[in-house]
Amino acid sequence: MVGGHALMLKMIYPGRVIILLCLFGVTWYLLQSTSSVTPVDIKKPLSEFPHQIGNYRLNDSFQSSAGVLELLGVDDYIQYDYVSDKGDHINLYVGYYRAVGIEGGYHSPKNCIPGGGWGINETQKVQLAQDLEGNNHLKVAQMLIRKGSEYQVVLYWFQNRGRIIASEYWEKIYQVWDALFMGRRDGSFVRIIAYVPDGDIEKTEKRVRVFATSALKELENHLPGAVL
Repeated sequence: MVGGHALMLKMIYPGRVIILLCLFGVTWYLLQSTSSVTPVDIKKPLSEFPHQIGNYRLNDSFQSSAGVLELLGVDDYIQYDYVSDKGDHINLYVGYYRAVGIEGGYHSPKNCIPGGGWGINETQKVQLAQDLEGNNHLKVAQMLIRKGSEYQVVLYWFQNRGRIIASEYWEKIYQVWDALFMGRRDGSFVRIIAYVPDGDIEKTEKRVRVFATSALKELENHLPGAVL
């Protein structure tokens, strides 16, 4: 019986070694392949992004410190505060990277937003009635964040190489896939935030989605698509 176990171990261990060696080889190949991409410049500077989106007009713009920009490694960005005719505010942030993970990288709102008394109350995926390069009913991520009795609605997505991606997990997968088969890792992170001024969360969600639909379409003029 003991001899039988020894025989089985001799048969199993070489198999495991081969599998591990194959995994190491694949990992090495992926790392080498995805790190040799060509950085892609933005099509049109974000500084030229429209100051009027629907019935919202630019109210203010914000500049991050040199230290924050160095930490993010972002190649182009805007952080605009828009206000509607009714006095409703919406904040838009767009950050563009020529080669994500090589020259800079994203910071997920799920990690950045909690703090200062704010916490994530709810997360979900929502659809926008907008097409992007032939894709219908695009989904983006939505969070409801809360501090005491105050609420904010947050929408965000990754607008990368002709795709709208609502998941950090899938963004990583497409990042590797496109690096291998397109030689690209350019990408952008888009975030929209709006306060819930009157406690009507549903109303705020609707107006933020309408704004996001218009902003997404405008971003097509600035961000590289599937075809350069």
